[in-house]
Amino acid sequence: MILEANLKKSTLALSALTLALAAGLSACGGGSSSYTIGGIVTGLEHPGLVLSNNGEDLTVAPAGYETLPGSTVPTPKNVEYAFRNQAGYGDTYNVTVKASPAHQICGQNGGNTDTAGRLSVINAIISCVLVSNQISGTVTGLTSGELVLTNGSTGGTVTVPANATSFTLQQPVTYGQTFGITVLTKPAGLTCTVSNGAGIMGDDPVTTVAVACRPDA
Repeated sequence: MILEANLKKSTLALSALTLALAAGLSACGGGSSSYTIGGIVTGLEHPGLVLSNNGEDLTVAPAGYETLPGSTVPTPKNVEYAFRNQAGYGDTYNVTVKASPAHQICGQNGGNTDTAGRLSVINAIISCVLVSNQISGTVTGLTSGELVLTNGSTGGTVTVPANATSFTLQQPVTYGQTFGITVLTKPAGLTCTVSNGAGIMGDDPVTTVAVACRPDA
């Protein structure tokens, strides 16, 4: 009878320990044998994004635009994604950007590399932004004084000193935005004109703006 009672106590204790262990594993993400590798992509506007995880590639398409409360400007919708292959408990996943979409640059933004099961849900975030480029060009005839150029479309100025032969606007312009380089302040005694100063920003920096200065008539 004593042996039987002790055996029952041991069985009950083992059952309680098993339940506690299962609860602990579930709380720290270990209650599942497989995990979906996925997350969201923010800012995606153009096609061509390819993500990769341990040799598996996944193409993610944009989901259109939405206007958030309190705003009048449409913004790209967040896109949810998930790889077909799942990860087992303890497996390492590593979500990377294999190819960025047209006109955009995408990068990791958190939760992209970890061990499956450490958290109950895998949420690897990818952030995309439109390409931005600088505007530069040549200057001729600036024999004295200072020339100030401005981008009247999106802002930004640059001061060009005497005898300089080139300039670069430090404030970049986003893909698809218009730009217009004009003379904000001319040097004393000189008249300066701008050629090739207006357009729409593409995927590459603009380097063909030309400024020519000559003595006032």
